[in-house]
Amino acid sequence: MPPRTANMRIAVGVLLGIAATVGSSYAAPFVPERNAQCIAVSPDGRLVATAKSGMSNAEFPPRPHPTVRKCGLIQIWDARTGQMLQRLQSFGDFTNLRFSPDGKRLASCRLFTPGGGLELSEVRIWDVETGKSLYQFNRCHAFSFSPAGGKMAVLSRTKCVIYDTTSYAKLGRCDPLGGALSVEYSADSRHLLGVRAQKERFQVVMCDAQSGALQRASVDFEAPFYTLAMSPDKNAFATGHVGGVVLHWNLESLVPVAQFRTLDKAIQHPFFSPDGQTLGAGSQRTADVEFWDLSTGRQIYRYTYVRGTMRTYHPRDPDERICPERDPARFLFMPDGGAFIAGCYGGMIRVVANGQEVKRFGY
Repeated sequence: MPPRTANMRIAVGVLLGIAATVGSSYAAPFVPERNAQCIAVSPDGRLVATAKSGMSNAEFPPRPHPTVRKCGLIQIWDARTGQMLQRLQSFGDFTNLRFSPDGKRLASCRLFTPGGGLELSEVRIWDVETGKSLYQFNRCHAFSFSPAGGKMAVLSRTKCVIYDTTSYAKLGRCDPLGGALSVEYSADSRHLLGVRAQKERFQVVMCDAQSGALQRASVDFEAPFYTLAMSPDKNAFATGHVGGVVLHWNLESLVPVAQFRTLDKAIQHPFFSPDGQTLGAGSQRTADVEFWDLSTGRQIYRYTYVRGTMRTYHPRDPDERICPERDPARFLFMPDGGAFIAGCYGGMIRVVANGQEVKRFGY
C-alpha cells in the first residue's frame, strides 16, 4: 500500500474516532434531562421507582423513541446507593407508578392517544426483580392496589374491574365507578373511591369494595380533579385542586373537614405521612412543597425546587377540560416518615424537617 494512501486512511480513521467521541460526549447535553412524572417507593423503603414521560417513534404500531433521552423510561433504583437496577422503555404520559403491597411487582399507568380517536393508554404490571412485563391492561387509565393484598382495581372508559394480582382473573366489578377519572382503595381495603364526572361537574364517589354497591357521593365540583390521597389512619383522605386548594375529608361522611391554601395556585398533589399526622402538597407546576400539621392546621414547612417543572406529551385540544396527565403521582413520603421524595431532578429525596437533600436518582 502506498505510504500516502495508508496515511490518509489512518487520518480518516482518527477523524471518525474523534467524531464518534464528540457525538457521544457532546450531543447529549443538547437534549435536556427530564424530571420524573411519577415516583414510587417499595413498602420496605429499599427501592425507588421513577417514570419519565416521553415520545414514541411516530410510527404505527408505536414503539419507544429510539433515543433513550426522548423515550419514556421507568427506572428502578437502590434507594440507599442510588444504583439503577432496571430500565424499562415506553412512551406517552405516565400518571401513576406503584409497588404492590408485597413489593414484588410494579404497576405503571400511561396515557397515549396517537390520534384519530385511537386510544393506546395502558396499565402494565412489571416484575421488580427481572424487569419483565407480566401483564397489560389495554385502554385503561387508572388503577389501585388493595392494601390488604391480592386485588387491584383497574379503570377503563366504561368499567371498573377488580382483578386478582397473581392470576389477573376478574373477581368482580364496581359499576358506579365505571369511566371514573381515578380510583383508590381505602387504607383498610373496605371501600373503593373515585372521582367521577357527573353532568360536566365532578364528585367523589364511594363504593363497597366487596359488592361494588354505591355507598355515597360528595357535593359536586365545577373543575376536574384527579388525586385521592388516602390517610393511613383509615378515616380520612385528601384531594388536590386548581387554585392551590387542598381539601382534607372525613372518609365515612364524605364531607371536607378542612381546607388548606398553598402559595402556588396550580393544581396540588396531596400526600400523607405514614402516621397520618402530616399532610403534604406539591404544586404540579413548580413542584413547591408545603406541609401542615393536621392536629393544629398550621403550616410547618415549605420547600422549593429550582428545576421542578414537568412536560406532558399527550396531545390535547386546548379546550379539553379533563387532563389527568397534568396531575401525575410525583410526591410521596418515604416509609420512615422523616423524608419525602419528589420527581424533580429525575427524583430527589429530602429531609422533611430541614429540606436537606439525601439522594438524587439519575439527573
